[in-house]
This record gives sequence, structure tokens and C-alpha cells, in this order.
Amino acid sequence: MNATTSSTPAKVLIYSTAAVLLTLGMEAISNILVPIFFAIFAFLIFSPLVHWLIKKGVSGKVSVLLVILFFIIVFVGTVILFLSSLVQLSDQIPDYENQFDSTLDSISAYLPTVGVSLESILRNVATFAFSVSGEIISGALNAGSTIVLIFVTTTFLLLDSASAPKKVQKEVEGEPVQLSKFTQLSSSVVNYMVLRTETNLLGGIGTAILLLIGGIDFAILWGLLTFIFGYIPYLGFYLAAVPPMLLALFKYGPIGAVAVLAGISIINMLVENVLFPSLAGKGLKLSPTIVFLSLFYWSFILGAAGALIAVPLTMVVKMVLESSEETRVMAKMMESSGDRDQEEEKAEENEGEN
Repeated sequence: MNATTSSTPAKVLIYSTAAVLLTLGMEAISNILVPIFFAIFAFLIFSPLVHWLIKKGVSGKVSVLLVILFFIIVFVGTVILFLSSLVQLSDQIPDYENQFDSTLDSISAYLPTVGVSLESILRNVATFAFSVSGEIISGALNAGSTIVLIFVTTTFLLLDSASAPKKVQKEVEGEPVQLSKFTQLSSSVVNYMVLRTETNLLGGIGTAILLLIGGIDFAILWGLLTFIFGYIPYLGFYLAAVPPMLLALFKYGPIGAVAVLAGISIINMLVENVLFPSLAGKGLKLSPTIVFLSLFYWSFILGAAGALIAVPLTMVVKMVLESSEETRVMAKMMESSGDRDQEEEKAEENEGEN
């Protein structure tokens, strides 16, 4: 009893130290990890197409080549569209600053003054926002090497996609438990990435159509931004809605900004709650608190890019913890209370049957 009690704090200390060292180590090589992680998750999104084509009777090599061709078209087309829109947007930022000043001047008489003028606060916030936007655009335009590395790595991963399942099965032959765990890990992450991508695509298309109808500048870009930021649970929608709201404010005034926010909110609600009811944190056996905290953790390690893949990375961490008896308790703590209750009920039912 005493040995067990004394060993528990020691285990906590060892695991905590290992977690801190691992975190600092990953942060130090984040420039290497970011393109690798993105390439892996891009591979997970496109690889099911290879197996789908094989099931339809297409040979393995032809399936791989077709999917790689499709990936090249999607990737290159998206990059060209995104970068060209960013270049045009960067040229328009000074005009948008002038429009914001004009809009603020027109409503300044209605803004309250309590010690500090609300108008001056808004001007300072807008100046900061426009400067940050310029830095983001500049950073995106200079990310060529990272984009190329993601593209090349994903292409090579897809080349091995047809034979990968056989290789894994051969390596773990005679170890059905390990094969089962690997299958569970891969299927859960792949299902999440595919479903999340489909949901984001619908949300992005809906947002782009709405903004095109409303005559908002760069509607396609904001639809693409909605698609990308959709991978960020809870916060992504609000981040993607800010730019088109500002443009609607410049063009139509406060009513236009509210109308754009209402329209995007309706699209988000329909996509998330009707077309894809399994929201981030639901059906993934992850507590909403863990999902939210994972955004900050992976953003600290990988930068802003970490927020986009925080959920699948956290799913991988949880499943790794589940693979060991000593760390399985920590994995259970990452689950939502509803998932734990369901598992307990199933365990009781199985014991009752036995």
C-alpha cells in the first residue's frame, strides 16, 4: 500500500516532466513539424479516395495517380486563388482605412465619451487591426517554401497510400491488439478530417454565395477563409466573419454589417447543427474543455497553424494515452462526462450478460 502510494507522485512527476520536455522540444522544431503535420492530415483527407477507387475496380497505381492529379488541381488552384486575392486585398487596405475613418466620422457624434473617447479607442483598434492584417498577408505571401514542402510531402505519402494498409498489417501480424488499436486510431482521425472538411466546404460555399449576393468585395476569399477557419472549433467562425462584416460596414453601414453577421450565423448554424450535428467535442470522445484548451496548447507549440489541427492532434494524443494501462486514466479524463457515462453503462451491461 505504501509502495503504491509513494509511487503515484513519482509517476506524476515523471509524466509531467516528460510532457514539459516534449512540449519544449516540439516548439523548438515547430518549423519542421508544421509542414509535416499538415502534409499528414492532407494525406488523411485524400487517401480515402484511393481506397474508394480501388473498391470500384480501378487498379492501385491508376487510383493513386488519379488522386494525386486531383490533389494537385485542388492544391494549386486553392493556392493561386488565395494568393492572388491576398495581393489584391493588400492593395485595397489603404482605401479600407480611409473608408473606416469616413464611417467613424459619420457616427462619431453618436458615440459616448466616458473619460476616454470611444472614437479614439475604435481608431486605435482599427489601426492595430489593419497593421496586423498587413503582416498576416505579407507572411502568407512569403510562405512559399512551407507550401511547397507540404505539397511534395503529401504527394509522396499518396504514392504509398495503396500499399500502406498491407505494410501495416504485415508489421503487426500476430499482434491483433496492436492492429486493432492502430485501426481505431487511423479510422477516427480520418473520419474526423473527412467530415470536418466536407462541413467546412459547405460552409465556405454558402458564405461565398451569400457575400456575392450582397456585393461584398473578395467574397470568394472570405468563403475560402471560412473553409480554413472552420477547422478551429468554437472560435473559427467568429474569426472568419470579421473581415466581411467590416467591408459590409464600409459599404452599407451598421445595418449591413449586422445583416452579414446574421446571414453567416444562419449558414454556420445550418451546417453545424443540421447537416453535421457532430460538432467539435461531440462524438469525438473529447471534452469541450479539452478541445478549447488544445487550441492554446497547439498554438503555443506550432504557432497560429496549430489551431487549425488542434483537434486531430489532441485525438492522437488521447489514443496514444489509451494504448497503455498506466496512462489510460489520463485518456479517460479527456473525455466528456456523457461519453464516460455511456462507457460505464456498456460495461455494466456486459457484466450483466456474463
